[in-house]
Amino acid sequence: MARRRNNAPILIIHGGAGARGAVQDRLPRRRAILAALRVGLSAMREGGSAMDAVVAAVTAMEDDPLFNAGYGSALNAQGEVEMDASVMAWPVVGAPQNGLNDRDERAGAGAVAAVSRVRNPVLLAQAVMMRTAHVLMVGEGAERLAAAAGVRRCRPEDLVAERARLRWRNYHARQAHGTVGAAALDERGQLAAATSTGGLTGKMAGRVGDSAIVGAGTFVNQDGAASATGMGEAIMKVLLCREAVRLLRRLTPMRAAATSVNQLQRVSGAEAGIIMVDRRGRVGYAHNAQAMEIAFFTPATGIKHHRLELT
Repeated sequence: MARRRNNAPILIIHGGAGARGAVQDRLPRRRAILAALRVGLSAMREGGSAMDAVVAAVTAMEDDPLFNAGYGSALNAQGEVEMDASVMAWPVVGAPQNGLNDRDERAGAGAVAAVSRVRNPVLLAQAVMMRTAHVLMVGEGAERLAAAAGVRRCRPEDLVAERARLRWRNYHARQAHGTVGAAALDERGQLAAATSTGGLTGKMAGRVGDSAIVGAGTFVNQDGAASATGMGEAIMKVLLCREAVRLLRRLTPMRAAATSVNQLQRVSGAEAGIIMVDRRGRVGYAHNAQAMEIAFFTPATGIKHHRLELT
């Protein structure tokens, strides 16, 4: 991949959008999201790509029970974990896909849905992109790929955190949802995004949300990268991330993010949030949920953390 002039490295991550959450969780979540940001930054500073950075950051959040992804994922109606994740990068070298192409440079994407025997579904989504000719794999087939790719497997019960079990017991009173995600630009010009979720507490078994759907929960092309969070059914219907990235051709990332979320709200009334980075190294974010937590790094701003709340 040829080196390009930009303001990289850039990394922005989110820990989900939804209810304001418990006050006692705010400081631990702030620490955890900043730690994940630093993990992703370290990956790029040590010579890794934007893809390496977003996967590293999301993996760190999957390993923390404060987030609804990986360990700590929400439980479905049967009290079981079913996780979705996706990754995408432009350009990507070495993947066997014959999928999306832009300006004669290859875009790569990989996703998994309804998996319950891997510790880090984002790593499995990356394996789909890099090791197969497919984009989306589900259930047991995806989990068999995990063994071949060296992605750590586990028992389904090993993914159940006590926090998730308590939410499941009380989900009729307070339905929890959320997602984690990241978007990045590296010094070589690669754009990448990753998204991972445990889905909705109490969801029907087999339900798949936007986090596994390229174009909805994750999208990247030569203009930018985006990761979404919120009500997956609404996000899928409007292809939120694809539409937001499309807007980068005429809007800044902040305006593109706000416009796309506003459009989703007008169409569906649903809650969502989105983070973005464009090819010029500018970040954007927007939400219409009660709260959304993000952290980002740019060379101009350094590390920033924001807990965004509607007034």
